[in-house]
Amino acid sequence: MKELGIRRAKLFGWPNTYVFTKAMGEMLLDTREAICRWTIDSVIIGYAKGKITCFFGDLDNIMDVVPGDMVVNAMMATMAAHSGQQAELVYHMSSSVRNPVTYATLEHCGFRYFLANPRVGRDGSVMPTKKLRFIKSMVVFRVFMTLRYKLPLEVMHLVNLLSCGLLARGYNELNRKYNFMMYLVDLYKPYVYFDGCFDDLNMERLRMAMKKDDAEARMFDFDPKHIDWEDYFCSIHIPGVMKYAFK
Repeated sequence: MKELGIRRAKLFGWPNTYVFTKAMGEMLLDTREAICRWTIDSVIIGYAKGKITCFFGDLDNIMDVVPGDMVVNAMMATMAAHSGQQAELVYHMSSSVRNPVTYATLEHCGFRYFLANPRVGRDGSVMPTKKLRFIKSMVVFRVFMTLRYKLPLEVMHLVNLLSCGLLARGYNELNRKYNFMMYLVDLYKPYVYFDGCFDDLNMERLRMAMKKDDAEARMFDFDPKHIDWEDYFCSIHIPGVMKYAFK
C-alpha cells in the first residue's frame, strides 16, 4: 500500500504521499488555510542510530521549518480571525523569509548535541560521534551509494546464494539498512534541493493585527523571528526526538 500510495502521488505531480494527502485535505476545506511543514526527524534518528553516515544536499540551502507549537498557534489565530467568515486567504506558516535557517545549522547542531550527549549501543559501548558527510550533487551521491554499498551487497548476495544461505542474516540486515537509506533519499530529495521561499505576507498581516493585544500575542506567538535556531535544535528539538521518537 505504501508503494501504491507513492505511485499515485507521483501520478498527480506530488513527490510523496505526505504532501499529496495534505493537498487533498486542503482541497476539501472551504476555508483554505495552508500550513507548510515537513519533518526532519527521520534523518536525526538515522544519524543517532549510526545508520546514516552521509547524506545529500546543499548545506547552504534554506530549509523552511517551523516548530510545531508555532504551527498550532498560527492555526488557532487564523481560525479566530475568520470566525463566521468565508475566508479566501492562503496562510503560509514558514520561516524562509522572516528567519531563514540553513541545513548547515542543523548539521552543526546535531554534531554538537551528540558530541555532548554520546549515544550508547546495545552492548553498552559509547558510539563515536562523527560529522555527517554531505554530498552536494545527487548524481555523485547515487554513484557513491552504488559503488560503496550496492555493488558489495550484490556480491554478498551472490556469495550467499552459492553458500546456500550462509550469509542470509547479515545480507538481509545490510540490505534493509541500504533500502532505508534510499527511502530517505527519495523522501527528502524534493526538499533539500528546493531553492525558494514561501510568501507569508498574509501571516505577517495577521501577526501585526494581533499585536494590538500584547498578552494575546505573547500567548499565541507564531513569529519565526523569535526563534533562536541553534538553541531550538540543541535544547528542544533534538532532545525531544531522542526522548519521544528514538527507539
